[in-house]
Amino acid sequence: MNKIFALRHPLFLPLLCILLLSGKLYGAPQQETITLSLKEATITQFFKGIENQTTYKFFYKDSQVESAPSITVEAKNLPLEDVLKSVFEKTSLSYEITGNQIVIKERVSADKKIIKISGLVTDVKKEALPGVGVILLGTKKGVYTDDKGEFTLDVPVESSTSSINFRMIGMNDITVALDGRAFYQITMQESTNLLSDVVVTGIVDKRAESFTGSVSSISAKDILRAGNKNVFESLKNIDPSLYIMDNLQNGSNPNALPGMELRGTSSFPVDNNLGVNIKGNYGNIPNTPLFILDGFETTVERIMDMDMNRIESVTILKDASAKALYGSKAANGVVVIETKKLKGNQQRVTYTGSMDISMPDLTSYNLTNSAEKLEVERIEGVYTFPNNIEIQLEANKLYNTRKKLIEEGLDTYWLAKPLRVGVGSKHNVNIELGDSRSLKGVADFTYNTVSGVMKESFRRNISGSVNLSYRYKNVIFRNIMTAVSNFGQESPYGNFGNYARMNPYWRSNDPATGLLIRWAEPGTFTPNPMYDATIGTSITSSYLDFQNNFYVEYRPTQFIKVAGRVGVSAKRSGADEFLPSNHSKYSNSSYMQNEELKMRRGSYRLDNGKSSSFSGDVNATYTRDIDKHFISAYVGAFVSESSYAAYVNRAEGFPNNQAADITFARQYAQGTRPVGLSSLNRELSFLSTVNYSYDNRYLVDATYRLSASSLYGKDNRWAPGWSLGIGWNVHNERFFMNSNLIKQLKFRGSVGVTGNQNFNTSYAVGTYQYFTQYNYNGLTGSYLFNLPNPQLKWEQKKDYNVGVDATIGEFRLKADYYDSYTENMVTDVSVSTTTGFNMVKDNLGLVRNRGIEINANINLWQKESGFMNIYGSVASNTNRIVRLSESMRTYNAIQEKEAADKGNNKPVLKYNDGMSMNSIWAVRSLGIDPMNGQEIYLKQDGSRTYVYDPLDLVVVGDDRAKARGHFGFTAEYKGFGFSTTFRYSVGGQAYNQTLVDRVENINIIDNVDKRVLSGRWQTPGQIANFKRLGMFQYEGDPLARQEMTRPTSRFVQDVNELTWGTASLYYDFPKSIIDNWRVQRMRLSLYMDDILKISSIVTERGLNYPFARTVSCSLSITF
Repeated sequence: MNKIFALRHPLFLPLLCILLLSGKLYGAPQQETITLSLKEATITQFFKGIENQTTYKFFYKDSQVESAPSITVEAKNLPLEDVLKSVFEKTSLSYEITGNQIVIKERVSADKKIIKISGLVTDVKKEALPGVGVILLGTKKGVYTDDKGEFTLDVPVESSTSSINFRMIGMNDITVALDGRAFYQITMQESTNLLSDVVVTGIVDKRAESFTGSVSSISAKDILRAGNKNVFESLKNIDPSLYIMDNLQNGSNPNALPGMELRGTSSFPVDNNLGVNIKGNYGNIPNTPLFILDGFETTVERIMDMDMNRIESVTILKDASAKALYGSKAANGVVVIETKKLKGNQQRVTYTGSMDISMPDLTSYNLTNSAEKLEVERIEGVYTFPNNIEIQLEANKLYNTRKKLIEEGLDTYWLAKPLRVGVGSKHNVNIELGDSRSLKGVADFTYNTVSGVMKESFRRNISGSVNLSYRYKNVIFRNIMTAVSNFGQESPYGNFGNYARMNPYWRSNDPATGLLIRWAEPGTFTPNPMYDATIGTSITSSYLDFQNNFYVEYRPTQFIKVAGRVGVSAKRSGADEFLPSNHSKYSNSSYMQNEELKMRRGSYRLDNGKSSSFSGDVNATYTRDIDKHFISAYVGAFVSESSYAAYVNRAEGFPNNQAADITFARQYAQGTRPVGLSSLNRELSFLSTVNYSYDNRYLVDATYRLSASSLYGKDNRWAPGWSLGIGWNVHNERFFMNSNLIKQLKFRGSVGVTGNQNFNTSYAVGTYQYFTQYNYNGLTGSYLFNLPNPQLKWEQKKDYNVGVDATIGEFRLKADYYDSYTENMVTDVSVSTTTGFNMVKDNLGLVRNRGIEINANINLWQKESGFMNIYGSVASNTNRIVRLSESMRTYNAIQEKEAADKGNNKPVLKYNDGMSMNSIWAVRSLGIDPMNGQEIYLKQDGSRTYVYDPLDLVVVGDDRAKARGHFGFTAEYKGFGFSTTFRYSVGGQAYNQTLVDRVENINIIDNVDKRVLSGRWQTPGQIANFKRLGMFQYEGDPLARQEMTRPTSRFVQDVNELTWGTASLYYDFPKSIIDNWRVQRMRLSLYMDDILKISSIVTERGLNYPFARTVSCSLSITF
């Protein structure tokens, strides 16, 4: 009550005003008195004497006071203002008092009429920002802040009421009106549109507004909106120019790596000549892009296994102007991935956890049930033997036994037996360390288990990284160390295709005990594939990967940066595959009855591999605005060495299932011995690149890189790569300057040459092998394994690209047309057998890829409470072989011989001038003859026949879509966000192998497609899509029985697909709630991937491992 009365007392307000006024008067500078005695002192000593007696601080530049005269002061209890005036009137300096700051400035010169202003630029965390552009609007006058974030700018008196603009890549621009002050303290905020300001190339960042290349810049937010499984699954939903193929064989297998290509196929496939596939992902894949992680080369496997929460941005370099920086390795395009940078000096901990649920997708399978399959067998004549009564009686017994089981309800759905709902989890902890202005650090730890939909299959990654940065004056040191431990296991239940072949009238479990049984049908000794999982079958792989990247950067001036980088990496991998002696692989009669083969039952395969790399470079960058000119120049020298070695050992003979180690083997697998593959590549290169713009209107980019590699022949060590790009910022022309509608309109074009090194090191140099089976006088001889080609050089790709970038209101458009030619492709060339060889690797052939890419998005609505964007894209590529080598024609002849084999039921791969590298070759079909159920073929001369002739093979389709793309939208409102993306592809073809294998070329012992009953010809006059059931003879060949259906155009179908790729929903908790929990940020997210696929073709997908739909729930908290 007394307090309330005091506030209401009539004397309170006058007293308060007196106190406030007296406080203000007390704080005024003229009321502070100074007692100071100095003789012939420097002006900085004078400043120090004032600061010691008052609360004021002096702000000045060293250059301002270095020529000031000596100071002599005798003051005793004089007002501060009087002391300052007496001193400064004897100098060329003046001062201004702002708060408790005394800012020193040069006195305005009457003849020059120039005012000097200065200031300090920091971020929101009060950290100095060097390299900020400070521009006097309305003029071309400008400077950059120094390494302390300070600047000084000369301003003409007549412009003293103008404004100055502060700009820096990655920060929001700030414009400040000049108000007579001599010192300005500016705080800049980080731009939310960083990727539109700068192009991240992995070597040198380029200003986006003056860049002429074609790139796709994808932010971390976009990556996470498109899915949270791995980077490739997200990119599939973002940029169609990077074609990431569906793996129709391995489906959603967590241990399978994706295949991909950028802007078409340009290289022929290669063979390792070992006769066995090397595990551990060593070697090169011809059409795969080059991947760069934090400035250093990396592998597809490393990118797939990395934690998506670490990613800051992904940049896809497409045309020569963008990718020529990487010279002889960039022909297939470059994907640059940058991890998150050190944000500041706060101590924060972020935890991100998710639960991932994978559900098998079996919608593409259409197999018969028990009754249907038995009827197919009856029609096919499985139980009919009119010429052998004893066998007929046994067949009748088997038919009746199966029919009785079916009538009792036996209808085993084998497809579901090895499957499960996979539940995986991911946990990431990110710790921002330290609170020092100079030292910053981030530690990141991730545990991720991906559980496959086949039982007991999974992939587990444990990774950690430490990112440290230290600044000493104008030198920055940075180090990123990363370690990854991976372990993967394939399902011991075996190949999923085995279950698709199982008949539904067979059993998986004993009906009495419920236990798994070894024989699905004891009477026929049909093995139960599920039994393999109970006997110790094991297929595993693992690797340990370490990488350390060190960076140092020195800025001698605000325009020049000198940097150096060193990266080292090492990887060790292993794989084990153990099949016990009673595995279903050894259940046939040969292994069961032959005594020698009995001893060979059980197998073990052991893979070991190692790789290492070293790379380093030194470079210098000069960047400056001079009036209307902007120039950025970069020069660098690079050196690198990479090597790998992989070995395979195969053994057999394991009588004991518990002895699951290769040392218990009886012998090497018959006809085998240890094999291996190794590679060593050293490279030296020099790079220079210049980016120039005039008045931010006319743009030029030029790049030249000269590389020498041990991959090339000794006569062609050096490979030059170059590019030239030009551009025009139409929106900066005077006639567009005042347009409020057109914010950006840039035309650009480029041409250049890059190369491809995705081939084996042994092609250019001779490789020898030893005669391991023979010796002479105790010595082992050797022989030349391959014919070296000292003139072998790099595959060369010339790219032409024109494009436009436009922003009209809230609508953004990016369009490109490209035309590229790949020549000097590494391929087999026929040589005289007198050399001891019939083939040698050489550079021949020419392939053309051309196409268009269009990306568009529009911001439909944006307010403080939220936004809504819709987006879409389309990409089209046409591939043609322009010129083919003679050796490839020899290869075609071999393929035609394979096609002539009556046991071949798959299209062969051929290459011809004027055709696509992805052409589908088959004999043209006129359909099924309604009178006899036989297929009618169309020969090359136009005549018709019932006889299949491989010489009639022609191109009947292309397995690449004419166009593919995506569309969707993303929206946010008051903390809730939703995003969804659909993918589409049109105009492609596919050879429907399912129809061939499960409708016509059926192995009657296995299960078949339902269309066997509904689509095959049965009676004369019937119009049918498929051949007749049963066996029959061809006209003109009375001894021939029904042969295997071979590749014809009847099974080539158009492929038009729409896939609901992803949908995500998230909620950001408001600060009003989480502040009470001492939490800075909290987000709850829900993801769904591969939700729905609508296709014009019905074919089985995931033959070895099924596809899956995934639902994921994620929680992210920052403390």
